[in-house]
Amino acid sequence: MKSTSVTSISVTSIDPSRLLRRHWFTLAIAVSVISAILIGFFVGDRRMSAERVSALAEIDTYVQVLTDATAKSKARPELDGKLQGIANQMLGSSLETVDSEVRRRLNRACEELGFNDFSVTTGTSVGRPTPAKKEFKSPDSRKMRDEIDFMEVQATVIARASVDKVYRLIFRVDAEPWIKRIESVRLNPSADGQQVGVTLRLTTPFMPGYVGKTPPKFDPATLQLADRYAALFSSNPFRIPPPPVVVPAAIAAVPGAAPTVTAPAQAAVTATVPPIGLGGFPYGEWQITGVIEGPSGPEAWLRHLPSGSNVVLHPTMTAGELVFRGVEYDFAVFESPSGACRIQVGTNLTQRSALLASPTNG
Repeated sequence: MKSTSVTSISVTSIDPSRLLRRHWFTLAIAVSVISAILIGFFVGDRRMSAERVSALAEIDTYVQVLTDATAKSKARPELDGKLQGIANQMLGSSLETVDSEVRRRLNRACEELGFNDFSVTTGTSVGRPTPAKKEFKSPDSRKMRDEIDFMEVQATVIARASVDKVYRLIFRVDAEPWIKRIESVRLNPSADGQQVGVTLRLTTPFMPGYVGKTPPKFDPATLQLADRYAALFSSNPFRIPPPPVVVPAAIAAVPGAAPTVTAPAQAAVTATVPPIGLGGFPYGEWQITGVIEGPSGPEAWLRHLPSGSNVVLHPTMTAGELVFRGVEYDFAVFESPSGACRIQVGTNLTQRSALLASPTNG
């Protein structure tokens, strides 16, 4: 019979503290070598220096500049389209072309409206530089800084005709499709107000080098918009109305009483006002055509629309229940049974607005 023997094996655990005490010198040398390598790498790569920070900032700046340039380059077709759209509303790209076209179009407008006495002239041209000069600071961009953005051509129309033709000329010039700016309009009526002289000054810009694809074309249908001003065009605030018919003072002799006199001015108004019907005074038929401060005081000019007759009111004169008191800007001020009111020039006697403060005139 065989005997079996068992050998026991003992396992000893490793103590880290004991290992560190035995090999501390070796570990210190290893840590020092690794630290030296890392510090040398960072210093050599300049990751811990101010120069690297500055270089990174410059890189960010260059990236931003390139990004902006790319965005502007992509937006350039849209900008060119807008400039071309503006050029399409101009009359040309050179001074000679624009000067000739402005005179031709203004002459045609006067002829089509039936003017016989008119003249069209053009004046000096003015160059307008860019308003963004401060953006071009470098010597290389000096040429762009001094470049002219657009030119301006000045023109003057002098004409004389009836007031309705003058009004339509002003409307026609303003409705012309090319880009322009009306600088001033001066009206000079004749002594009797039947003819009115007009001096109209305007400025037309153009961009040198930008040629419009199609010249601006006037749409005759635009003139139909003038119908809304028909009442204004048909009126003539410059015409001096004829003096009213003065009825001789009527003296009524009553036995035992002093004679009474009817004022000539009041009698004149009564004579020109049409008879009052069953519906009362025809306020809607009377239009205020003008108000002035005349030599004898404030005056209000009225027109009877159906008959065309005219009346001049002085303070205390009446039109129906309205008593004329004075003028205030372009309003005639009246007293009515419901209180003070004012009526604007161009409206009839039914279009009244309450007067909160008493007028200075009257």
